[in-house]
Formats: sequence, C-alpha cells, structure tokens
Amino acid sequence: MGIHSNTAIFGNVGIIAIGDFYQCSPVASSSIYSTLLWCDHFEYVELKINERQKTNASFSQMLNRIRKIKKKEDMSKEDRDMLEKCYQRFLNKEYHPEALHLFARNAQVDIHNEQMIEKICTNIRIFFEVNNNDKEIKANDKRETRKGGKPLRLAQNARVIITKNICVNDGIANGVTGRIVGFVENDNKGVSHIIIKCDLSKVGRLHRVTCPHCHEQNTICVIRESNTIDRLECDSQSKKGTKQFPLRLSWAMTIHKAQGITVDEVIISTKDLFGSGMGYTALSRVRTLEGLFLIDLHVNKFYCNENVDRVLSQMKVMKKKSLIFQESPQFLNILFHNIEGLKNNFNAFKNHHLTEKAHFICLTETWLRDNTNLNKFVINGYNLIHKSRLSSFSTSHPLNSQKGGGIATYIRETFPIKEIQSNKHLNLEHITFEIEKHNIVIITCYRSPQQSKNEFLINLTQYLKEIGIEKHIILIGDFNENTLSNKSKTIEKQLNILGFVNMFKDLATTNSLTSIDCIYSNFISNKDEHHSVVGTFYSFHDALSFCVNFENKISNVNVDNKLIVENEIETENLFEKILDVPQIPKKNYKRKTKSTERLQTHHHRRKLFKKDTNRTKCLKEKQILFLKNLKVIRDKNVLEKFSNELNLSQQLGNIGLKIINILADGNCFFRAVSHQLHRHERDHVNIRSIAIKYLIENGNEFEYFIDEQYTTIENYITRMSRNSTYADHLVILATAIVLNKNIIIHELGKMPILIPGSDFIEHQLHICYHPDTLHYDSVLSFDDNSAFLSTENILIT
Repeated sequence: MGIHSNTAIFGNVGIIAIGDFYQCSPVASSSIYSTLLWCDHFEYVELKINERQKTNASFSQMLNRIRKIKKKEDMSKEDRDMLEKCYQRFLNKEYHPEALHLFARNAQVDIHNEQMIEKICTNIRIFFEVNNNDKEIKANDKRETRKGGKPLRLAQNARVIITKNICVNDGIANGVTGRIVGFVENDNKGVSHIIIKCDLSKVGRLHRVTCPHCHEQNTICVIRESNTIDRLECDSQSKKGTKQFPLRLSWAMTIHKAQGITVDEVIISTKDLFGSGMGYTALSRVRTLEGLFLIDLHVNKFYCNENVDRVLSQMKVMKKKSLIFQESPQFLNILFHNIEGLKNNFNAFKNHHLTEKAHFICLTETWLRDNTNLNKFVINGYNLIHKSRLSSFSTSHPLNSQKGGGIATYIRETFPIKEIQSNKHLNLEHITFEIEKHNIVIITCYRSPQQSKNEFLINLTQYLKEIGIEKHIILIGDFNENTLSNKSKTIEKQLNILGFVNMFKDLATTNSLTSIDCIYSNFISNKDEHHSVVGTFYSFHDALSFCVNFENKISNVNVDNKLIVENEIETENLFEKILDVPQIPKKNYKRKTKSTERLQTHHHRRKLFKKDTNRTKCLKEKQILFLKNLKVIRDKNVLEKFSNELNLSQQLGNIGLKIINILADGNCFFRAVSHQLHRHERDHVNIRSIAIKYLIENGNEFEYFIDEQYTTIENYITRMSRNSTYADHLVILATAIVLNKNIIIHELGKMPILIPGSDFIEHQLHICYHPDTLHYDSVLSFDDNSAFLSTENILIT
C-alpha cells in the first residue's frame, strides 16, 4: 500500500501526534512547532489527567507551575521549599545506589557511568567497532582508513539502554533500558550476542519465540548493527559503514535521552541546564516527590519557551464531532468508497475506524477478476458479494475486455437480505439487494468514463423499472459526473426526474475537489439522515458515510405518475440518440486548437456573456488589459535607482515594509492572501476554492490567455484545483476579482505591480514574489499594519 499523492501535506496521511511542547526542544534542530504546519493542519486537545504523578497531587501541581514559569519570573516560595527538601534528601543519601542520574551533558553522563561499572561489575569487556570483515577498528590501527568510534565497556549486571530501533513492533526500540545478563560467544571466542533482561517484560515477546538464546528466558539479545537510529535505514549504509552493539551504559543519561521514561527514583544535576523546558522535563520523569533527589539547586535554570503559548493559541482546538453512524437498531449505516484496488488497499480499508460500524459497505473499482480468491478479502462479521467487470458486460461490449471496474458489497451478518438478479444482461456494473424487513432496495453501481452517459442511463432506467421504481431505493456509486460543475449533468437530471435526490450534491468527494461519488434516494429527506465525507490517504476518492433512520423514513417515494410518464418520453429520446455501442479508442487523441480559432471563439463567447453593469464592464476591461500587457510589463519593469547590492527585504525596508514568511508547500500564494486578510494562513483552501469557482463560471473570459501547456481552460482549472499547485497570473487575477481587492506584487529590482480587482486604490493586499523558488510571502508595514502604496509608487496597467 503506497501513499496516493506525493503533493499533499504529509502524503495525505492522517497523523496523531502526542507530546508536550513545554518539554526541552531538540539539541541539533528547531522545535517541531516552529513550522506553520502545526497551526494550519493540526487540531489539538489538552489531556487533563496526569497519569505519571496522579497519586501525588501536590507534586503534580508543582510540576504544572514549573512547566509554564517564564525566564525572568520568580519561582514561588512553596515550590522552592519543595525542591530544597529534595536537595537535602540527596545530601542525606536516601536514594538507591543504582538510582538513575540525569545530567544536561554527555560528558557528565560518561563520568558517572564509568564510575558505576567499575564499582558494581567485574570482568569488564571492551568492544571496538568492526568493519565489513568483522575486524576490530582500534584508534591506533594505521591500516584502517576511517577512525573508529569510542569503544564500549560492558559487563554482566551492567545497566544499559538500547540506542537503535531494532523492532519497534516488538518493543525493542531506541530508549529501552535493562540489565546485561550474559554474553554469547562464537567459535572464535568473540561475542556475537549480548543478552539483556529489559525493565519491561513485554519487550521482546515476538523475539523470544524464535531466538534460541532467549526462548522462555524473558530476555532479548542484540547483535552488532550499523550506525543508524533505525534498522530499516541500515541496509544502504551497512556495506560502507562500521558496526557496533547498539547499547550504552545507563546508570546515567542525558535529560534529552530520558524524555518519555518513567522511574521511581531519579537524581538530577541542575547546574548545567542550558535550554528551556529542561528542568521541567527532568523533574517530571519520577512518579512521586519522595523519589526526586537534587544534586544541586539552581532555580534560575527552570524556565519555559514563551513561544509555546503563542503557538498553542494559533492552533485550532479539536472539537468533538457528532457521530455519523448510530448504534441504535432503528438506524441503517452505509459506507461507500471507490477504493481503486481492493487488493492493494484492503488492509487500510479494513482497519478504517468506520468499517466495523457500518451495516453495509459498498465498494466500486475493486479491480478484482472472476478468478480472484475472495477469501483473502473476508472481514469478520460480514458477508462479501462481488461482481467483476467481465461478468457485468456482454462479450460483444467493448468494456468486457477492459481491465478495472468491479463492484463489491460487505453485508453485516446480522442483516438478512435478498440479492436481486436481473433477468436481462444489462451491460451495467451493479450489485442489488433488498432489506426485506424494511422494504428498502440498495443498488451499488459504477459508470466507467469509457461508457457513454446515454447508454448508462438507458440501462439503469430499464433496471429501475424492472425492480420497481415505486420501491424505496438507495442508489450508490461513482457515476463519473461532476455535480459541482456548471456543465450539463445528464445523469443527475434524469435521476431527478425519476424522483431521486443526491445526498452529497454540494460536497467535494475527490482530491481534485470534484463530486463524482454519490448516494441517491427516492424516499429520504435531509431531516431523516446524517451524512459526511470521510478522507482516505490511499485513494483519489474520499469515502461517503450515510445513516438513515428506519422509523422516520418517508412512506412514499418522491416521484409521481406524471414524472414517470415524462421519464418514459425522456428514455425514448435517449434510445433514439444511440445507434451503436461506442468503441473505446486505444489512445485519446485531442486536436490542439489553433490560436486564431481560440481567439474567434473567445470573442464569440464574450458577446454571449457580456455584462450589463457599467462597473463590472469597466473592471473587466482593466483586467483584460492587464492580461494582454502582462508580458510587456514583465520585460520592461525595472525599478529606477535600484542597487544590485540590495536584497528583497532591504528593498521593501526602504519603503517601510517587511516580509512575513509563508509556508512553502505550493499553496503559498493563497496562504499569503489568507495572512493579508486574517493574519493567519489557515483559510488558503477556501480562497483557492472561490477563485477556482470564479474561473469555472467565467472561463470564456480567460480562455484566450491560457498557456500552450494547458491548451484549454478546462485543463487549466483542473490543474489549479489541486492542492499544492503553484498559482500563476490567471488564478491570481481571479482571486483579486472575487475578493474585490487590488493585489500588489513586490519583486526584487522591480516596481510593484497592481493586479486589478477593485475600483478603489485603497483596497490593497501586498504579496512578494521570489521567482527563483516560485514562492510568495506576505508583506506588512513595519508596525505590523496592512501595507499601502500610493498610485505613483505602483505600476498600473
């Protein structure tokens, strides 16, 4: 199973991140919250129960106060007195001799660990790194071209920590602690395995099943590994690098290394704390105040990163969402998804949180064949019905020999149903069954883009009449007709005539913000159902969840006899339009429209769509003039008295403006506009959406200005609709128009260009453009107010 799109944020994968921003930040890199990804794409909830210190309320309250103490703020006398007692207990040596010591720096850690191994252990062994020939690399060996790392000094009964992710699923991971209980020697009397008893007995359960050294011993063993954090990364480096046992002595460790662990006793040195959150992180490792000992006490070293409050205030608070699926027996829960390959995506689909709550799971584009072993796709508690594309179309139909397609339905075993088979070969991909107890028919259907809409509608209408149009019917599927488009929607129109209403009519159901997946019904009103679009990371399509109340369902269908008569006429007309089943071409050849033809079409359409109001007409002329002159503007626009020594920040600074950095993810223009409007970037999706809607509604105005790479306005809109697609001049102009703002673009060495969206010069949004990286940033004045330039300082077309 792979990530469906590599342009979406986080590969379109849902992420749950658990942690505490107030703990110490990484040593060698910036904090995880330093990127605006957190503000734009994460919602947060604060967990209220302190599990580690829940039995010691006063200690927990003290930690919460120290957690948020500011650098120049005095610690309360109460908290200082509590810490002073921890210092006195250390002086009285009330701790266990092998209690964990925490230091800020590695040098202090090494000194303590060496003292402890000399004090506690005998027969200390020294382990050097080895090369690819398993020869030891020593510091004084002149034959080795690369310098070996510091040798390990280990012994039986030594406390150690694992420094590599060996098998995360089995708990054998970086940070796991334990004690050495033995060594396994090879034929050359060298050590091949080191046997460890971990502090947590659950670590290594899978390892012990197959390991001859650890079987039934409650231990694990490690071998020499390449020098990477994760074993999955080691294959590419093992041929070139050295190997060493992934262990380190652990009577002491750095505070950074100790993040995440829980102990009964800890001894901490505070004199060398060097960063925000370090003191709080160290103190909070222990369960009770009585288990805390301080080697020294420097209260001025306890302080938080004050940016954390600001970051959390900008993040969206997670709101509890109402459940779509209801567990009451009076509700019917349906999940529909165009899965784009059941074989590749089965595990992800099976483990989706809604799957086990649905009574019926309807799938299209399973891509399975008649000879596929369906036992591989069984879900406990469900019966599976599948129908391949081959079995859905006659041998003479072009789609019979085409790959893809396929319909599947998973039915909860507790739901008795009757499958309905047509007595005709309809050339229609569908599965139909009836819930006899409630007299509801459910049809799952798929129309390939290679099947004409007319043929599909004729076959579907015939089938609906065959099973009884007067019945309560739920029609589910992907019909490959975008209901959000302004173009003619033949399928939707015909189904509306038959009395069917699309419950997902106004909702985008794909990554490209189209709505081609649908659930129609001829008996359900909106007040009787709950529905939602559910994101998935493995398919271009989102899933649709749908819940209907049996008790409140309307007794009569939405169609009357008059509509049925009208529909018969409509169907007869459809029959007249189809003479032969269309042949599917091997390739899709599209003639490129000549520029003269496009120009003539453009002028023709402009006559058809000419506006009446003077203001709109005037504004349109300004915008068309801008588009016509854009190339000339770009070529001749040079800032007078410009120094090559200036950068863009300095250029803007000369006129009292500054750059506000915007996340570079392909949505930067829309993020910058969002920042101009709201002082945050979160509204970029909505801004792109309304700009695209404007382009769809006024496409004829822009078609003449489409670049050769797109050939048509439709292709351009399809591309610009995608998340993380860089904006160009057309969509920027559309954004200016829908927002009724003049967008001022600043660029190094050039005079700011006005992109016209408003008749009023004071309606300005300021963006700067970096052509080398195709990136946009927001621009404000020095005092953080909105920027403004007079007409003499702006290039106006």
